[in-house]
Amino acid sequence: MRQPTQDRVPSVMERIDRVGVENVRTHLKIERDGVTLFHLPLIDVVIDLEENKKGIHMSRIIETINEVVSRKHADRSLEEVGLEILNGIAKRHSYIRGEATIRTHLLIPRRTPVSKKRTYESYDIVVKVRRDGGVKKYLEVTAVGNTLCPHSLDLTDGRSHIQRAELVFGMWMDFDSDVRLEDMADICDSCFSSPTYMVVKGSDERYLVNHMFENPRFVEDLARECLSKARSLGVKGKVKIRATSFESIHKHNAICEIERDI
Repeated sequence: MRQPTQDRVPSVMERIDRVGVENVRTHLKIERDGVTLFHLPLIDVVIDLEENKKGIHMSRIIETINEVVSRKHADRSLEEVGLEILNGIAKRHSYIRGEATIRTHLLIPRRTPVSKKRTYESYDIVVKVRRDGGVKKYLEVTAVGNTLCPHSLDLTDGRSHIQRAELVFGMWMDFDSDVRLEDMADICDSCFSSPTYMVVKGSDERYLVNHMFENPRFVEDLARECLSKARSLGVKGKVKIRATSFESIHKHNAICEIERDI
């Protein structure tokens, strides 16, 4: 039988750190806590490759992704789906280190603060699973809220500029760590001067504006409070936080970043 091209010896023998596929758009259905969630995620999968192999068998990666996402995932998390992909690839393709990334949106049911209208708030999420002897996972949530400038509030005797802000909260941790994306989204929302909602009635708007003025925040405040609340999760890991304020009186953004081992 003719040797596959990928298994031939390359002209330059160097080990490859990461090779694979990215932006594989697919479908995924997950059932958790009696709720069925439909995702149209983008999936990246990379593995390492020994120096004496010309290339990876890329079709084996795609075939594994297709098989995994086609299964019913009852009481499963996105990170468990990522690990299932890496374990499936290991049966078809040798590697030492592999990483699967799932990028999608999480819709969380909320109630507005006063009128109690039901909304579904969207959060961008990233889930990574790394298989390298042991298994680690990375969970990331991006939330959108509001900030109100404390400095402006002091300068104007109680008035201030307000802007939409973005908080990105990510964390590497052991795979078995009990952290939910929903909990991370709750932490993000609680750090803003006020959260945002898809729909608000007049009573909600009055409450949110008053709440913002009672809770003025710099981007530094967002990042620090997010770190403090990340510690309250009670797990060990590496936290990455980025806060961005889309300034209303400037043409530039204000940003703040913190990375810590906790």
